[in-house]
Amino acid sequence: MSSLQWIKCKTCSEVKPSEEFYKQNSKFGRFKECKGCHRDRSKRFRKDNPDYYLLNTYGMTKEEYDQMLEEQGGVCANEACDYGLDEDHTLCVDHCHSTGKVRGLLCNWCNSAEGFLKSNVQVAEGLIKYMRKHNGEEEEG
Repeated sequence: MSSLQWIKCKTCSEVKPSEEFYKQNSKFGRFKECKGCHRDRSKRFRKDNPDYYLLNTYGMTKEEYDQMLEEQGGVCANEACDYGLDEDHTLCVDHCHSTGKVRGLLCNWCNSAEGFLKSNVQVAEGLIKYMRKHNGEEEEG
């Protein structure tokens, strides 16, 4: 016997399995909005309310973000990166996940790479050594 429940999303009106809805500590046990609709609404909110998002996520105002952006010359904080900004691309706020301290503004590529490396300098240096070796920039052995 299956314990699969079906729920109608209050946003898209589609009936979906309960696993498609986030858990909630309530009598019902699940949010009434499916994960996809919730994700889309969250993305719209962040885009439409950048000041609120910056303050509540990173503890910084839009003015502080703009000042940091100006101090970086309007580009990625990684000096080796030549990523350009346009109306579709902004810089990500890089922060320490253990302390929450904002470190700088990185392009999406650099921010993702830094995140995958988990801020581990030794792993980054090892990867650089590996790339140099296999790109022919360093003698093998």
